[in-house]
Amino acid sequence: MTSLKEYLAIARVDNWVGWIFSLCIGCVFLTLPSPVLITILLFAFSFATAGIFILNQYYDREDDKENIEKAVLPVASGRITPQRALILSLSLMATSLLLAFSINVATFALFFVYLVLWTAYSAPPFRLKVIPTMDFAVSGIGAGLLPFLIGLSLSSQQNVNVLFVLIIGLSLTLAHSSGHILQALGDHEADEKQAVQTFVVKSGRKKAIILMGIFSIIAGILPFIYATRGFLPTNLFPVLFLPIPFCIPIALKYITLTSKPTTQNALILQKTTRKQGIIVMVLIVSCLLAAKILGV
Repeated sequence: MTSLKEYLAIARVDNWVGWIFSLCIGCVFLTLPSPVLITILLFAFSFATAGIFILNQYYDREDDKENIEKAVLPVASGRITPQRALILSLSLMATSLLLAFSINVATFALFFVYLVLWTAYSAPPFRLKVIPTMDFAVSGIGAGLLPFLIGLSLSSQQNVNVLFVLIIGLSLTLAHSSGHILQALGDHEADEKQAVQTFVVKSGRKKAIILMGIFSIIAGILPFIYATRGFLPTNLFPVLFLPIPFCIPIALKYITLTSKPTTQNALILQKTTRKQGIIVMVLIVSCLLAAKILGV
């Protein structure tokens, strides 16, 4: 009998913390929805995203066996059978759609697009994850923009400034595209060995590292542009500077990676980014939530 621990492992929750961040930013970006709606949305999004990660493991199980980091995953290691994983994935996705429909039609439509995009990312005949450039583009949209829009779908605000939304949506998209490239840098040797043509494999590590840095810088600058355009109350402007100290360790590890573009340094940067990134995400969401509650 499969234990709860194995089901949590196959969901890979630690890999989609950043996706939850995008969702939370959308939830509190315009207006603060009711706790009931937020709870339903979080369950729906968690079910959908867990289903997506399980589906990816189902289709990648043979490739994962050749990857040292991923060979221990429940499907690749055989602890959960492919058939059970597929059934679990589809069940979670279906449940997420039912929950999304109970919120509103817009939320349901966005969930549908979200699931279709990520299914096309992992499953044949599309397998967008092995098409250079499409791999990080889909990841950026699927983990950044769409969760953000799903969160926004709870808002009751009628008049929304499109530029207001696009700047933050683009920032999240670029941040997650950068994160995908970093993940692919860690998988570079395994992907190259299996002839998986990701952007990193095709373009090389150095170009990928440069692009990752460019995406990260633009993603960080865009919120300041957003603030200077008058979309952020002046008393909240200092909040934008709070994450900077936590980004310094990430920047230092990135510099090391640029000078020595090895898999080991990529993995070190991944760990540093996750550790510091969680602090930054909690800080940003907490400040936005406090501002909404206090009516700032």
